Amino acid sequence: MKKLQKMKTETWILLLLAGILLFVIALPTEKKTEREKEETLPSVEPADSGAEDYVRELEKRVETLLSTIEGAGKTTVLLTVESDGETILQMDWSQEQKSTSETDSEGGVGSSEELSQSRQTVLFGSEDVPYVTKELCPKVTGVVVSAEGGDNVKVKTEISEAMEALFDVPPHKIKVLKRVKEES
Repeated sequence: MKKLQKMKTETWILLLLAGILLFVIALPTEKKTEREKEETLPSVEPADSGAEDYVRELEKRVETLLSTIEGAGKTTVLLTVESDGETILQMDWSQEQKSTSETDSEGGVGSSEELSQSRQTVLFGSEDVPYVTKELCPKVTGVVVSAEGGDNVKVKTEISEAMEALFDVPPHKIKVLKRVKEES
C-alpha cells in the first residue's frame, strides 16, 4: 500500500514538473529581424576631439558660405550638436537551439528546449581592428549666426533658410544676430 502511495506522489511530482516545463516552452520568445538586430548593435563613440574637430570645421565652412551672401558681411557661426556621432560595428551573430525529449518507465514524456544566442564584433587585420559598417556624423540641433548684416530682414531670412536647408533644423532653433563691428 505504501509503495502504491509513493508511486502516486512521484507521478504527481513528475506531472507537475512536466506541466511547468510545457508552460515555459509555450512562453512566446522575441524574434528579431535582421534589421532590428542591426539597429541594436552596440556603438562606439569617436574620441571627443574628433567630433569637436568635425563641428569646428563645419562651422568654418558655414562661415565662409554665409560671408558670400550679399549684405551678410563678416559672420561667426556656432553649432550645437546632439551627440558626438556614432560608429556602428559589424557583428557576427550565432544562434543554437537544442531540444531534448525523455520518456520515463511509466510512459510519461518530458521535453526541454534550450536556445542560446551570441554576438561577436568582426575584427580584421593583424591588429584586430573592428570592422566599421557605418559612421554617423553628429546631428546639428541648433544654429546661432552673428553677421554684420544681421539687422537686415532679407539677410536674416536668407541665412535662416540656408541653415534650414543645410542641417534640417527647424526655424525656431536658428538665431541670426547683428554682429558688432570690430574697431581697428
